[in-house]
Amino acid sequence: MAIAPGRRGDGAGASARRIGELARAAERLEQHRRAKITLPLTVAGAAVVGAAVGTLLGWPAGTAAALAVLAYGIHRTYRRTRNSWTTGAAGEEATARLLLPLARRGYAVLHDRAIPGSRANIDHLVVGPFGVALVDSKNWQSKKSTLTITGSLLRYGRYDQTKALQTVVWEAEQAARALSVPVRPVLAVHGAKVPAPRGRTELHGVTVIEAKKLRSMLQGLPPQPGWDAARITAVEQLAAHRLPPHGG
Repeated sequence: MAIAPGRRGDGAGASARRIGELARAAERLEQHRRAKITLPLTVAGAAVVGAAVGTLLGWPAGTAAALAVLAYGIHRTYRRTRNSWTTGAAGEEATARLLLPLARRGYAVLHDRAIPGSRANIDHLVVGPFGVALVDSKNWQSKKSTLTITGSLLRYGRYDQTKALQTVVWEAEQAARALSVPVRPVLAVHGAKVPAPRGRTELHGVTVIEAKKLRSMLQGLPPQPGWDAARITAVEQLAAHRLPPHGG
C-alpha cells in the first residue's frame, strides 16, 4: 500500500525534561542553602582530622586526609538525587528514536501531546495502516527491580503497576474521543525485560512490550480497511490540532 512521504515527529520527552530541570534547579537552591551550614563544619572537621593524622603519620598524610574529608563533605552536600522526571524523559527520547524509521516510511509519529481538559500528556501517538496507537514509555532501569506478571497483575519490583496500565487505557480513550477513531494502548518498557513470550503480553487491555520490539510489532499489525496515505495524513493533521504539544 502506498504511504505518504516520510514524516518526523519532534519534542519527545520535552515536558518531562522541563519538569526535571525545574526540580533540579530547586534541588540546587536547597543545596546552596544547606552548604552555608555544612561546608564550614566540613572545613573544621577536615582541619581536625588533618592535624591528627599529620601528628601521627606526617604532614603529607595529614594533608591528604584533610582533603579527603573536604571532598567527601562537598560530595555529600551537592550529590544529585534520582530525578524520575529526567529518567522518564530519557525513556521517551529513546522511544522516539526507535519510532523514527516509521516516520520516515510514512507513518505519522507525534510526541508529547496534551490531552484537552487535563494536565496529562500522551508520550507518543503513531498513525499508520493499522490505525492509531498510543505509546506510553516506561524507563525501568533499576538493577535491583524486575518486572513480574502474576495472573493479570504487573509489578515492577514491589510496586503494583495496575494504575499505570489504567492510565494508559484512559489516555487512549481520550485520544480516541478527540480523533473519533479507535486508539490502541501500548506500554513500551525500556530496561526491564517483559516476562512473556517474545517480550510482549496483553494486560488490562494494554499491549505491554519491550521497547526494542515496539517498531516491529507496530509494523506487523494487520492493515485496516480505509487506512491509506490520505487518511493517515488527515488523522495526523486532526491530532496536531486537537492534541497540541504539551505545555509541561
